[in-house]
Amino acid sequence: MDLAALLGLSPNGLTIFLLVLARFSGIFMIAPVFGNAVVPIRLRVGLAVLLAALVFPSAVDWATPSMAGPLDVTFVLAGELAVGVTMGFVATCLFHGIQMAGHMIAMQMGLGMSMMFDPNTRNQTSQMGVLFVQLATVTFLAMNGHHWLIIGVWKSFQAVPLGGFELSGGIMEQVLVATTGIFDIALTLMLPVIGVLMLAELALAIMSRIMPQMNVFVAGFPVKIMLGLLTLAATTPLLGGYLRVVFDGFGTGMLGIFR
Repeated sequence: MDLAALLGLSPNGLTIFLLVLARFSGIFMIAPVFGNAVVPIRLRVGLAVLLAALVFPSAVDWATPSMAGPLDVTFVLAGELAVGVTMGFVATCLFHGIQMAGHMIAMQMGLGMSMMFDPNTRNQTSQMGVLFVQLATVTFLAMNGHHWLIIGVWKSFQAVPLGGFELSGGIMEQVLVATTGIFDIALTLMLPVIGVLMLAELALAIMSRIMPQMNVFVAGFPVKIMLGLLTLAATTPLLGGYLRVVFDGFGTGMLGIFR
């Protein structure tokens, strides 16, 4: 007995289910929250299968590409997986930009020597980078961003039918735009703190010229840490507002890749 008969599905129905599952699996591989390393693999696989099962009744009548052999099936499944991975990558770029901002702030404050383990990426990073990512994750969940990811996959079936993925120049261009957006987000978030710390560096440089006997290197550490923390505390409300603006537009950006 083959798998389709065992599940009570027609051969075409099993093909549709596997294609839908492959697209959802791409999101759970790399997307924020869902793709974090702290989320167990079994949970991610289970959620992908559950979502595919929920979408399947609506997708059972969708047209499927002609697949003559195992090689065609492999290419079509890879295309569906690429759709989910691409959408997840665009969403993940936002978090990479936020983490970069926190890391650069920590380096300028003199906290770059004290690194810590990031449970999300399983890499060494600064405390500020982890703090910024955790704040972004809370904001993302509070705005139901995880719901937007699932809705985005559902709407992607209208933009890219099953088996209709083609790696074009337009898709590559949109992916590059999302990648360059990392630096835009990072620069916007770290600009207030970096600006204050640059003024502090300038003031310390002037003091070193006025009082050459003063050890500016040692005296500058607590000054920069204090100014950095005070600036972060003062700009935290603005940080939350900017994150809301960034996350408001990411759903449109995911689907805009395939248009």
